[in-house]
Amino acid sequence: MTDLVLTEEQTKLLTTAPGPVTVRDPSGAALGILDPMDAAALARHRQRRADPGPRLVYSRQSTKAMLDALQAERDRIGPFNVAYMHEFVRSLEESDPERYGPTLQNS
Repeated sequence: MTDLVLTEEQTKLLTTAPGPVTVRDPSGAALGILDPMDAAALARHRQRRADPGPRLVYSRQSTKAMLDALQAERDRIGPFNVAYMHEFVRSLEESDPERYGPTLQNS
């Protein structure tokens, strides 16, 4: 695979972009689109593969229980922001780790 090394300015533009970034050649012709979220996910995946070992994973049951609890909370109080969601999830995991929390799994 060929590497393309970005300048500091290009790297900052890509990593701070709120959505996909169109890559253009010097004449302005579109060459493709880079999605910062895809790039970050790919980097995390490669890092995990390079560092095998135990990981915290969420079971299908704990994920469903968490989603059900989030929906019940939304039904109770209405829409909420991301900060509230993170705090709510943290409190659920803390209050009942068996039901809502992750488990340690060897890779």
